[in-house]
Amino acid sequence: MAGPEPFTWGQYSEYLRLALSNGYRFGPLDGSTSDRGDANEQVVYLRHDVDFSLRWVLPMAELEAEHGVRATYCFLLDSPYYPSESSAFDETVQAILEMGHWLGLHFDATPFSSDDEVARRVADAAEALGQRFATDVVSVSFHWPGRRPVSQIVLPGGLVNTYGPRFFSEIGYASDSNQDWRGTDLAEVLTSRRHARLQLLIHPVWWRDTYSPILDKLTELAEELGMGLDEVMTVEQRALIDEAAA
Repeated sequence: MAGPEPFTWGQYSEYLRLALSNGYRFGPLDGSTSDRGDANEQVVYLRHDVDFSLRWVLPMAELEAEHGVRATYCFLLDSPYYPSESSAFDETVQAILEMGHWLGLHFDATPFSSDDEVARRVADAAEALGQRFATDVVSVSFHWPGRRPVSQIVLPGGLVNTYGPRFFSEIGYASDSNQDWRGTDLAEVLTSRRHARLQLLIHPVWWRDTYSPILDKLTELAEELGMGLDEVMTVEQRALIDEAAA
């Protein structure tokens, strides 16, 4: 029997069920990720980078809470697509914290050539975000990691660079970036318990009740934001869309 459609809430629920039924727990992206602990312990570090609209954050957070799953939600403070100084932002972050999820920082390092400057700016932003919502902000995910090297950046004060080397050597990695798993069969990864520890990056913007291709979602997003499609679509997304159409 065919499974749920890809990039739907039904498929996401199935992934969560598979992880739990195969003995995984869901942990925070904090200092404990450097501690191997029990060699037999199965841990998923579930991370969400909020690149675009806030609209899809709470449906995903609520679904996870229904399964008893906790995730780290990483927000940009300078996104052109959603204002961080807004009541909608405050309400969204407060809601995910009340559900038991963790708050992380999403940061665009591409404007800065100096790693030291990036580290300073990240530390300031993480501290401000944590103080604003009275919680610890430890996890830092970088925006556009393929456009500017970030894996070598060492962050101060116990902050965790989720693109640091150990997340691709000691810890497995899977991502739905641009609605493309890049050949990874996540169901098989979870069922086979291939990785004792797995960082799983899921972008809420790609998930819906029913399947639709990425171009439809980007068109919808552009309309929601009152922008042209070219203002929303990245070079990488255009390449994927052109490849699929070829």
